[in-house]
Amino acid sequence: MPKTIFTSIADLTKDKPVTSLTEDVVATGSTFRVQSIAGFVGVSTSSGQIVCIGKLGEERTELLRTANTTAYNPSQYYKEVTLRDAMVFDHPQDTPVSIVDWNRVDIQTASTVTGTKSTIVASPSYPVFIRPDQLENSYVDTTQTSGYYFVRFNETVGDTNSDWSDAIPFGGFDDNTVAEIKRRAVEELGEEVDGKTITHEFLNKALWQARREYHQSPGKRPFRRKFNTDIGNALTGSFRIELPTDVEKPFTAENVYGVRIGANQNMTYYDKKEWDADWVDKPRTTLTHAYTYGLSTSLWVANGRDFGESAVISVEGVNIGVTRYVNGLTGDSLYNSLRIHSHPTGGWSTSVGSDAIENVSLGLPDKFTVFADTERGSAYIYFNRAIDTAYVNQNIYLDHYRNLPGYDSDADVLDEPSYDFYVNYLKSKIKAKRNRGQDDITKDSDFKLYQLGLANALAKEYLATDIRISPDVESLEPQ
Repeated sequence: MPKTIFTSIADLTKDKPVTSLTEDVVATGSTFRVQSIAGFVGVSTSSGQIVCIGKLGEERTELLRTANTTAYNPSQYYKEVTLRDAMVFDHPQDTPVSIVDWNRVDIQTASTVTGTKSTIVASPSYPVFIRPDQLENSYVDTTQTSGYYFVRFNETVGDTNSDWSDAIPFGGFDDNTVAEIKRRAVEELGEEVDGKTITHEFLNKALWQARREYHQSPGKRPFRRKFNTDIGNALTGSFRIELPTDVEKPFTAENVYGVRIGANQNMTYYDKKEWDADWVDKPRTTLTHAYTYGLSTSLWVANGRDFGESAVISVEGVNIGVTRYVNGLTGDSLYNSLRIHSHPTGGWSTSVGSDAIENVSLGLPDKFTVFADTERGSAYIYFNRAIDTAYVNQNIYLDHYRNLPGYDSDADVLDEPSYDFYVNYLKSKIKAKRNRGQDDITKDSDFKLYQLGLANALAKEYLATDIRISPDVESLEPQ
């Protein structure tokens, strides 16, 4: 069964240097003058630039290369640009001229997402030149029956390539992918992604708005609860572990359901003030230099001002006796460089970033809290005691509620079990965009269908929950 692969070029000129013709040019001509040559660069042999003359998707638009010899460098005085090859069409004054990165499309196939890619056709040979008069370039494949397609752009100046697209399944994208949601919305309205009014960026933002409204609706989305997530291994002497980035509101424990080490029971959450009380007289910092047994003479730390003049510092559960330097050091170095007078036994070493704690005792943490050390720093789970050697390398598990997962490609899959109503939201936004926002979107039929779909999705969440009834005991007493 033939398959048509479409490659959108609507964004080819997005955020690229653009100017316009200052005079008419005729077919077969090889020079043109523009309002500005900003962005046009001098060239050397076998080099040049790719320019788009005209608007993508319109008839007579051309992709051409500038001249590849220094004799034809863009003229500052005349603001004139010389082409390597002659133009095919006439172009009137004020026609836009853009500098673009690519002028060819390459399509390849593989049997799996990570498999070896191979050229899709022998003739015409790939990559093929982009047709700039069509916002979507197409190729009909009659060779494949399964597997995946991959698309990338190429340019003929230096023969470099863009990154590959995500894998495109032979059978098409699933219903719950970004690509399919957008495709359905556009096609049901008889629209197209034109690269001007209706762009992929616009559609992506609209889809994100709808998903965010669903995510932020009252209650928690059951499908975004994650359990038994391995967030790292227990390290001897460690008293904290960084929260994963997908935790909703990571600077509080609001969305942390459980924390445990190995097969031990969940820790109990307690307040930061209580945690502070547990860590009174236990100064702590991190190493700024690695420690190596037999070689290191000093223990360098990020902030040693809270340590005693003579202290026993625990690093990864190993005790190191130190004394603060008195002579030859000033400023922070006086406090952050600690002279070692008692080494641990054996050939032990540690790395930069290891926790260094004074007056600490090790054990199995049974309480935790959550906070960030700085305003914009990473959020951590902090334990009520440093981890003992008996639990080293055991997994640390987290149960939590995750944030709204983003997407960065059409192939990304939405995690929502209900998603069809997003199509209605996109349709309402497309119509509003076409009408320049003059219509009240809340009165639009598709927007109403979106709201109904959202309400139904939320209702299903509550219907799936357990029902608990607490009778009013007093009302059951005889009157």
